[in-house]
Amino acid sequence: MLTVNLRQTIVLIFLFVVVSTGLIMLDSQDRLDWLRSPASQIFSPVVWVFDRIGTGAGSISSGNPTELEVELEAVKQERDQLLSENAELRVLEEEVEQLRNQLDFQNAYPDLEPVPANVISEDPKGVERILIIDQGRNAGIRTGMAVVSPEFFVGQVTNVDDHRARVTLILDAAAQIGGITQDSDAEGVVYGRWQAGGLIEMRHIDADAEVQVGELVVTSGRTARVPPGLIIGRISEVDLDVQADTQTVMLTPMLDFRALQSVTVILSDDVPEEVEVED
Repeated sequence: MLTVNLRQTIVLIFLFVVVSTGLIMLDSQDRLDWLRSPASQIFSPVVWVFDRIGTGAGSISSGNPTELEVELEAVKQERDQLLSENAELRVLEEEVEQLRNQLDFQNAYPDLEPVPANVISEDPKGVERILIIDQGRNAGIRTGMAVVSPEFFVGQVTNVDDHRARVTLILDAAAQIGGITQDSDAEGVVYGRWQAGGLIEMRHIDADAEVQVGELVVTSGRTARVPPGLIIGRISEVDLDVQADTQTVMLTPMLDFRALQSVTVILSDDVPEEVEVED
């Protein structure tokens, strides 16, 4: 015997089939039109929402930007603009700092006549450590004059035109200048070692001189047209040559030569006797 619940289930299924069949027949005879209009009004907002979602998805897949994508692109452009402006401000800040250093140098050395100059280029071949500056003979610049930034020794003028000058950096193998240790007063000759894989070294120092790592080396004033006291570098290594009875010290520069955007040429007609030491 069937249970009560099973009988009720069978009855409901039977009624569902009967009602469904009746509705299908009435719809085929267009007798349900009066019911369609209210139903469409009830469900039209839902249909509209799904339609908008579908339209948005379709615009993305078809390549047409949505409002969100347009806003995102605008934000990216604004970000890139801010990054560009920030980079320009950094460049200007560096230029202002270098100009301020030049002014400080002028105040510290009032007896010297400085000529500010902008760096135009370096050696395009990368073989020599040189700079080309935008001041020359018309500004009073002559071969051999010292170039600084600000009180740090950069190099010497080695060629001059009317509105241009070539500066050989102290790093270059062609550079040599008289130097002296600031604390122990030991004199020698400073050479560039860049092409040999080094930086700067000072040779021909008396073996008895008590030079120390960390000591500053400055220009001695014994090189023509180069005033004394310009900082060349700091001693990073000391090498005693027992056979030659001399010392050689390695120097670490006090500035980044590749970052130079402006320098100062020191005008000088003073030509002291230059130190002559056979290498």
